[in-house]
Amino acid sequence: MRRLTLLGTWVLLLGALYALWQHRFERSPGHPTVRLSDLRAIASPAPGVEWLGPDSGPRLRLRVDQTHSQVVARVELPGINAVNFLHVRFQVSPTKLLPGQEIWEDGRCLIEWHSQGGGGDWENNPFCSARHSEASGIVEMVLRPDHPPAIPALRLENLGISGDLELSMFEATVLRESWIWKTGRCFLLAGWLAWAVAWIGPRGKSGRLRPLLASAIWLVMGLYFVVPGPWKEVRFFGKPFQIGPESAAVADYSLSAARPDRPTVDLSSANPAALESVGEIPDQGDFTLRLKHYAANARPLLHLLLLFAPALAMACLVGRKSAASLAVVLALAIEAAQLAFGYGFDRVDLFDLACDGVGIGLALIAHSSLKRKFPQWVGS
Repeated sequence: MRRLTLLGTWVLLLGALYALWQHRFERSPGHPTVRLSDLRAIASPAPGVEWLGPDSGPRLRLRVDQTHSQVVARVELPGINAVNFLHVRFQVSPTKLLPGQEIWEDGRCLIEWHSQGGGGDWENNPFCSARHSEASGIVEMVLRPDHPPAIPALRLENLGISGDLELSMFEATVLRESWIWKTGRCFLLAGWLAWAVAWIGPRGKSGRLRPLLASAIWLVMGLYFVVPGPWKEVRFFGKPFQIGPESAAVADYSLSAARPDRPTVDLSSANPAALESVGEIPDQGDFTLRLKHYAANARPLLHLLLLFAPALAMACLVGRKSAASLAVVLALAIEAAQLAFGYGFDRVDLFDLACDGVGIGLALIAHSSLKRKFPQWVGS
């Protein structure tokens, strides 16, 4: 009966997590959705950049050929002030875009995050790359600056040897976190913590605190590597975020009238011919993601350590069996979250799971050694 109750509670908590995450954001009132047609109205001409199609459904093309190399376009997003979250929906269609020697020398789309003071430095937030003739399809995600709030601007770069980069659809919507998410996440955290404590089970009067500490370790690891996870952009589970429809009043709002009310970043004064690529952009996201990239050869060791430390700490608190089961759940949840967020799952991820298993096994071996030396402090 206890196992059935724990399984049922786990399913309920998983459903609550899905529902709350999909309703994490809502439209920020007073901000219209900015589309390509709005950008076309204010864009300055630039070498190698061409607007195609009617005003109602324009496309933006960057062409690299013998005349133009490394074409760059940049345009501010009218009507958008300094924000914390920006929902982008886009479609990129490259045509025979031959990439350069560097891995980043292809077609790419970025959001520039400018400080409210309008200083010379800004943060580059890439959200799409393209090469050859591989269309992206319609993609959407939520972007956020490292130092919010910040003012966004759209930047496109075709750094290939030849070919076209075409932005055939683009929408930008300012979001804010919903009250449902702000309130519900507290109950959700409490629910997962209580579930982990119940999974561990009673430990007697002398060990009431130990299950709580072990559960807290498990929960923190879940927050850090599962949901929300270490990624910079915020992605949805399967179906897009439920941000609600754009109100008619906001949709009819004049974007040109909105611009004087906000501290703009002066991009129009820049000479379009002087725009150059920002070059290689450092990996973004949490420190652990950057470490995994720069220490690619040490990936097995990193995954081993990822589960070794928490598994050992939990084993010392509540014993081998409970610690091992929670660590296995954590390892599977990390890979499942990557798949649910759209990062895919392949043989490399299977290898990561194997390394996680080795880390858990080594933690249990280390626990046995510590148990012999410090039986009064280490749980069994």
